[in-house]
Amino acid sequence: MNPSPTPSPGPRRLANPALHDRGDSFGWISIALHWVTALLLILMWIMGKGIDLAPPELVDGRRSAHVTLGLVIWLLLAGRILWRLRSGHPRAAGQTDRTHRLAVMAHYLMLGLLSLMLLSGPLLAWALPDQVTLARIAHTLHGLCANGLALLVVIHVGAALKHLMFHDDETIARIFVPRRSDIAPPVSPVGHAQVGHDHAAPKAE
Repeated sequence: MNPSPTPSPGPRRLANPALHDRGDSFGWISIALHWVTALLLILMWIMGKGIDLAPPELVDGRRSAHVTLGLVIWLLLAGRILWRLRSGHPRAAGQTDRTHRLAVMAHYLMLGLLSLMLLSGPLLAWALPDQVTLARIAHTLHGLCANGLALLVVIHVGAALKHLMFHDDETIARIFVPRRSDIAPPVSPVGHAQVGHDHAAPKAE
């Protein structure tokens, strides 16, 4: 008499799925990193512009404050980049292929600019005051990346508001609260939800 076959296990559930990204939703870790990073970068950008606008007697003090805060949050920002590269890019419900690809490209561009800022900032602090040429190059690169990132953030916010007003998807909602779903397909590193035999692939726009 043959033993009865062992039933195959169902889909694996995370211990706390709300913490981690899923195929159609950001988790609480990504949401917290997003908003903390956004607030810190806005503060750092304002402080950086304050250095350029400060009278000569205040420049050194403002630069020291900017550098100190930058060093304090350096590991957090680096961790933010690594987390996103590890977790991929969840796809909002109702989002088209083209919109998702554009969002992923813009996100990687922002992460690239942020990475250059994390490199050029400490390089600038190290080069001053002796390595004048190197400090000038690092300062220019740091400023260009900061302005480019600020421009992308404005476009990012504008695109989010456009989705809020004119599109029937969850682009806005997913960055505030994880989507309520027991099981969602895992996210691949390239930014698309993995599609198995039981899930229909989304149609292109």
